[in-house]
Amino acid sequence: MRVGLQPMRCLFAALSVQVLMLLAACSTPTPRQAYVTPNDVWEGRLSVHVAGETPQRINADFFLEGTAKRGSLTLSSPLGTQIARMQWSAGTATLESADQKRSFESLDALTTNSLGSALPMAALFDWLHGRPASAPGWELQTQDMLHGRIRARSVDRAPAVQIDLVVEPR
Repeated sequence: MRVGLQPMRCLFAALSVQVLMLLAACSTPTPRQAYVTPNDVWEGRLSVHVAGETPQRINADFFLEGTAKRGSLTLSSPLGTQIARMQWSAGTATLESADQKRSFESLDALTTNSLGSALPMAALFDWLHGRPASAPGWELQTQDMLHGRIRARSVDRAPAVQIDLVVEPR
């Protein structure tokens, strides 16, 4: 009698495994953008091109954490050497490079002094969260946002600026 129950147990076990696999397949989590992190931390590649009398181009790896109100941005060379570090909070912003540390009254003042143009930092954080927020004087190209690619360019202002971000999944 014991020999007859063995095939039934194997069949029951096989059916149980199949039912569990079907249930697991039906309970897929809601897809979310791989580059959006719950801790406001991003890293990847950054390119900023400022046209004008003395054009500037910055290409660097970046590590960004925080919000438009309080945070830090570290720029590094492809070999990992730190190029610059920006930190900001209410009423102050600092820029540290290899040979100096400078203070500014705001993040806008820091970017204007360094690049010749303020960058849309508040909107940038919305864009990193996958929200196509508007920024006066800026045009956002959204076709690649779901893949961690952000491109924004200034419109109707001088100097012309283009920002490209490629955010690595975390």
